[in-house]
Amino acid sequence: MIEPIDDKLERALSAALSPTEQVFVKLRGVFKEALVCTSTRVIVLKAGLMTGQLFGTDMFQCPYSNVAGAQVNFHIVTGYFELSTGGMQNAPKSFWNSDKSVNAAKAPNCVSISGRDRAAKFREACAFIMQRVSGGMRADAQAGAEGLVILERLAKLRDAGVISAAEFQAKKAQILSRL
Repeated sequence: MIEPIDDKLERALSAALSPTEQVFVKLRGVFKEALVCTSTRVIVLKAGLMTGQLFGTDMFQCPYSNVAGAQVNFHIVTGYFELSTGGMQNAPKSFWNSDKSVNAAKAPNCVSISGRDRAAKFREACAFIMQRVSGGMRADAQAGAEGLVILERLAKLRDAGVISAAEFQAKKAQILSRL
């Protein structure tokens, strides 16, 4: 699901990506807005007067581990994509409202959508994001469980006198730093 986005947004995205970061999803919004999902994070880019960015671009970015949810709120012909994260106020938004506090185009974590086909693409992006979020949580939980098993084995070796207490503490610190 990679499609062309506004040149200004493309330049800002290129400058923000690390050399090893892969782009899996790139969708354009109604105005100069874009949703980008990379191998490590979700990015919402905005530029232009309609998004409240008269000069420059705005970039809201969040690692998958901090994503609480992703959803599409769509009505007859218009709607918006919204990324929920810790600390973001997720008040109801409106495609048509000019009040900055409820305008989806001006909200840093939203992308305006028009048309059922666009809404479907953004729903696919939501599924992709949530799959990455749940996959990351499973990987973290698995790493934590494996770390505990290794620590239990090392404690038994320490108690049996096979390794010293200092060696145990060094390995313990190394394992805990990876979690």
